[in-house]
Order: sequence, then structure tokens, then C-alpha cells
Amino acid sequence: MVRQFLRFGAIVVVTLLAVLGLAYARAQAAPSYQDATPTPEPIPITSDQQCLDCHTAPDQIMQLASGESLYLTIDGEAYADSLHGKASVGCTKCHTNVTAYPHEPLAEKDLRQVTINFSQTCRQCHSDQAAKNLDSIHQIIREQGGENAENAAACADCHNPHYTQPPAQPRSKIISTCGRCHSRIAAEYRESVHGAALVGEENIDVPACTDCHGVHTIVDPRTTGFLLKSPELCASCHSNKGRMAKYGINTTVFNTYVADFHGTTVTLFERQSPDQLPNKPLCIDCHGVHNIKTVTDAESTVIKQNLLKTCQKCHPSATANYPDAWLSHYTPSPEHNSLVYYVQLFYQFFIPAVVGGMAVFVAADAGRRIAARIKGGKK
Repeated sequence: MVRQFLRFGAIVVVTLLAVLGLAYARAQAAPSYQDATPTPEPIPITSDQQCLDCHTAPDQIMQLASGESLYLTIDGEAYADSLHGKASVGCTKCHTNVTAYPHEPLAEKDLRQVTINFSQTCRQCHSDQAAKNLDSIHQIIREQGGENAENAAACADCHNPHYTQPPAQPRSKIISTCGRCHSRIAAEYRESVHGAALVGEENIDVPACTDCHGVHTIVDPRTTGFLLKSPELCASCHSNKGRMAKYGINTTVFNTYVADFHGTTVTLFERQSPDQLPNKPLCIDCHGVHNIKTVTDAESTVIKQNLLKTCQKCHPSATANYPDAWLSHYTPSPEHNSLVYYVQLFYQFFIPAVVGGMAVFVAADAGRRIAARIKGGKK
């Protein structure tokens, strides 16, 4: 009897110890509600000042999944002085997904995705420009995909959303903007007669990138349509008498080009086969594209000492006297191409005199014959 009692007592003690041990283990594993920090409730963002209170602090950086750093600090004064700041465009007007603090984590994995995705918000206010951009070469490249798709310019590549200023003030800023992607071309342009005048003098008469290529409607300059229209593009400035008079530049360049063999052929091709390029030179074939030099520059492709080499690009068998046939876009006059001028002048009188004399002779002879017949009929 005693033995059974002791056995029962041992079982009770062991059971109690097991229960107490399990309870202690659970107590150790359970959080201490007294010491735990509660998850903060999201704070609604109701003003731009809330954003600036945090984002004007220096050196705020977020690490993206790609390992790149996204700089989050905003210069409040520079923003206030920007076009958006002056127009009272609030932070959440663009950052529509940010409504409270803490913010939702970014879905973008790298800096390029951030730029492209946030550029979509520009369409909310700038719908006209966004519609024009849909047909631009930048947008077409992005939609086609491929290795260069993500590198095609988006809104935020050209217009910094936090510090946006008038994009063409000064006009030379256009070169720097395009040069962020097209650095080699921008360097060539800066050394050209156009670029030197624009960058060095802020000359408003010379073309910047956007004057030739457009702004939001930029087309592919390698297409047949663009190339065939390029002489008219050059003529839009070089046929402007008021503008060219300031620099003593001949304004008959387009008319003389169209009148010669090269230009006439190009014009016919444009009318009959607008989807094909002619095998005759356009302005850019002789003068260059972004690297155009003044006609007094030793590196110019159209000055006398370099002209033969330029002609030989299309006429490889051309000899030293071949370029002498070119009239340099001047209408013949006593000052320019005087021999051609006087020959033309001679024929202006000679041909009418010969044709007119022949007409008088024919008329006189016909009159004589008619008179003779009438006279003979009366007999």
C-alpha cells in the first residue's frame, strides 16, 4: 500500500515539474509586452512641408536592389525656385503612391527604372507634350525593346522634376541636355560654326539641336523622309535674307542647289520615289552634319583646297580641275562667276535677236508670197 502511494506521488511530482518546465519555456519564448516596441501607425501626409521636413536633411540615400544608390535629399530652396515650385506643384501631385509615413517600399530595382517609371507621372499635367512624344524616336526605341530600349530618353532625363527651369534659357543649355546621351555628337557640334556661335556667344541666329530635330516630336534622322527634307531644313535659315544679311551670307543657296543637276535630281526623287534616297548629294553630304565649318576654316570640306576630296566621295575619278565647274551656290554676277554671267548675258540678247530676226524674216517672206498670190490672182 505504501509502495503504491509513493509511486503515485512520484508520478504527480514528475507531472508537475514537466508542466512547470513547459510553462517556463513558453514564458521565455513569449515577447515581453512591457518591453516590446509597438508597430507605429502610418502617419498620413497632408502637406508638402511634411515631405520637406524629412527630405531636406542632408545625405539621405536609399540602396536599391541593384546596389545603386538613390539620393533622396531635396534642396528646398532650389525646388521653390523651379517652375514646379513657382507653380505650387505639390510633392504628392507627382508621387501619387506616397500617402503616408512610413512609405511603401519602392518597386523599382535600379535607377533607370526609377527614372522611366516616374516619368509616366509627367503625362498627368503635360498631356500635349506626352502625346507628341509617342511618335518620337525615343519612345519608338523603348516600345520596340532590345538592348537600347531602357537607355532611350524619358521625360526626367531632360527635365529634372525637382529643379525644372525653362529648357532653353539660355539656349546653349539645350546642347548640354542632349549631350547627356549624345556626348560625341555634342562635342562635334560645339566645334562647328553653329556650335561655337551658340555656346560662345549665345547667338540666337544659329540652330540648336531642337531647331533641326524637334523637341518632343524627334524623328529618326536616318530615315529617307528626314534626309530628303534636310535641304529644306537648311534653307529655313539660309534663305532668310534678314538673318543672313547680318553675316554677309548668300541667300540663294537653296535656289541654286535646286537649279543645278544635284538638286534637281534630288527634287525629282522626292516627288516620284519618296521612300528612296537618290544617289545625288544632299547639303549634309558636302558640308557635314554636326561638324559644319565656316567656309574660311582650313578644315572646311567645301573650301577650294578640300573640295576635290569632297567631290571624290561620289566621283572617285575626279581630277584636280573637276571642282572648278561648281559655282559655289552663287547666282552668276560680275562679282561671282563673271565669265558665266557675261556668257548668259550675251545669250539673253543673242537668242532673242536671232529668234526675233528669224521670225521677222519668216513673216516678211510669208507676206511677200501672199501679196504675190493676190496680185497674180487679179491678173
